[in-house]
Amino acid sequence: MSTPPSMCGRARRQLHRKLLAAGIVLLVIVAVLLVLPLIFASTPEGIMGGIVAVFFFSSMLWILGIVFTVVGVHSELKARKMNREDRATAVAIAEHADRLLQQPPAGAYTSGAVIRLDPQRVLEVERYFDEKTAGEARGTLMHQFSMFGHSFGVGYAAGSRSSVGASVHSGAIRGMSDVHLSVASTTRHDLMGDALFALFETQDASGSADTLRVTALSNGAVLEWIHGLVEQTALRFGLDTHSGVTVQNYAPRLASHFGPADVSYLSDRLHLALAQDKRGEQTPEISVDGVRAGRGAIVATSASIGGSDALRIFPTAFPAMWGDAVGGALAAASPAKQIAS
Repeated sequence: MSTPPSMCGRARRQLHRKLLAAGIVLLVIVAVLLVLPLIFASTPEGIMGGIVAVFFFSSMLWILGIVFTVVGVHSELKARKMNREDRATAVAIAEHADRLLQQPPAGAYTSGAVIRLDPQRVLEVERYFDEKTAGEARGTLMHQFSMFGHSFGVGYAAGSRSSVGASVHSGAIRGMSDVHLSVASTTRHDLMGDALFALFETQDASGSADTLRVTALSNGAVLEWIHGLVEQTALRFGLDTHSGVTVQNYAPRLASHFGPADVSYLSDRLHLALAQDKRGEQTPEISVDGVRAGRGAIVATSASIGGSDALRIFPTAFPAMWGDAVGGALAAASPAKQIAS
């Protein structure tokens, strides 16, 4: 959860403390003026007349003072209410996000859209490594400019030792910039961040030979997807609120907790199975879970090779889990109002 200052930026923008201060100052001035008849008038009639006169001649002051004070007080109350509700929402979001982090990551890799397939044989496996580019740009900036202008002046001798004069000057600046840059960059493959494409032999409903295309995003791409989903939620709340900052702070933790770790290992095991098949050796049993991405194609969410524990590939259920957590936090922060019958 975000830390003090206690009032978020969005609430602070609702404040009109300058107007509040100006209103108080104006009311204090009117109050001081009202005291003057009490000091200098000697009769009750004089005091009353002085007060009426002060009210009349300072009507603009006390009217503006009241208006400024009311606006300032209203903005102060509105800002404090907004900050209080935002703080409660941020606390609720932190609690529900912590509960989400306590759930096992495997729960994010299965959903109603996931289907299980048991392909017979690996036909093809390809890797697609993530690429990272690093570099620098160096150069110089040269700028030449010239100014054109004219002035006009008039003087008048006001006396033997003084004069009065006036002048007018106008001008324009024209310039030209020249930039020379050199860029040096290096692109490297992330050897621990490979996406996967695999083609399997399988059977259709009639028992005829068919193919199954399986794709899987790299670990890094899925981590960025989770991080971006949480960041998008933070932007919807606004980074000028406690709620938005709280959500943003949980983005790396959620991505690390629910992110996959087995895409590269699945790729290695499939290459091994393909090599075993080419050598005529017994290949392990392979089962793949995923969501359909077209005819004869799925995006893998998890997989199992040789009856081993499921390998985490893509957390397809994470958006729903995150949505439930945020919705629960909003419901907890703002209890449902009772509807009058």
